[in-house]
Amino acid sequence: MKKIKILFAVCFFAGIKASFSQSCGTRQLDPRAATFLKITGFKDQTIEELRATPIARFKYMGLPVIPYPKEDVKRVKVTADSIPVLIFNPAHKTRLPIIINYHGGGFIAPLIPALEFTMWQDAKTYEAIVFAVDYRVAPEHKFPAAVNDSYQAFKWIVEHGAEFGGDTSRMMLMGNSAGANLAAVVTQKAKQDGLVKKIKLQVLNGLPADLSAQRMETSPSYQENASGYFLTKASCYFSMENYAPGVKNNPELSPILTKDISGLPPAVIISAEFDPLRDDAILYADKLRKAGVKVWDKCFAGQIHMLLGLPPNAKEIKELETMVKDAMKECF
Repeated sequence: MKKIKILFAVCFFAGIKASFSQSCGTRQLDPRAATFLKITGFKDQTIEELRATPIARFKYMGLPVIPYPKEDVKRVKVTADSIPVLIFNPAHKTRLPIIINYHGGGFIAPLIPALEFTMWQDAKTYEAIVFAVDYRVAPEHKFPAAVNDSYQAFKWIVEHGAEFGGDTSRMMLMGNSAGANLAAVVTQKAKQDGLVKKIKLQVLNGLPADLSAQRMETSPSYQENASGYFLTKASCYFSMENYAPGVKNNPELSPILTKDISGLPPAVIISAEFDPLRDDAILYADKLRKAGVKVWDKCFAGQIHMLLGLPPNAKEIKELETMVKDAMKECF
């Protein structure tokens, strides 16, 4: 009996690895990513060290602010909850596609000024109008505040996007990290409410699809990349302690838990070899495909979370942009 139990355990855990472990490289960190970690002074912190750090350090990271023409952005507050939304239209044109952007930051950081340039640049790159949603963040506003803000802003943009020059028949959701989670959740909620046809495309970069503690302890990519590569397993735990303490088995926190994801819009899904969230993104892409959803996906070898550390003209960034542009052409 003991041998049978041991054999079962070996087969069970081997099955987990076969089902969930996803490889996309040779475990060689890109020198550009390594340089990024070095010059930013990245240092792993334990969960205890993270808890002892003032939360403001996570909210308002001292990232450089890159200037852009201030006349290219409008700042509004929408819905009865006065959700801040930044509207980027550097072309100053109308009838442009709409990108609804949900920023990253572990559900803790707001839309800090350092992120604005990238959203302005996305508007230029994709010849679109970007509506960037500054949803409420933890720990002051716990789950589901960020989900509610993100979804209410989406519905407002559906109704009012044309007033700012956007073409509401060509709308896509885009998110990085925590923002990718929110974009996936908003898309699923839109399906429940019969609004999903308003979304032609979803672009998810560094997607946390399952934020449960069980997932963090069983996913091979969480174990392989637990520390040393900017986003750590400890920081993921810390985010969940602040954002959604005690929340379990909720698809609005972990969108991969939704049983029926058929009928969702096509998706571009980006992951990185040295990202704890790598397997989440790959699994969600696979689940979408099995549900009949069109997916363009790529795991970038040698890279870290959200492809951080790569210059704007890097071939990987250009490949990502080409993937999105090709998807836009097909979906729009």
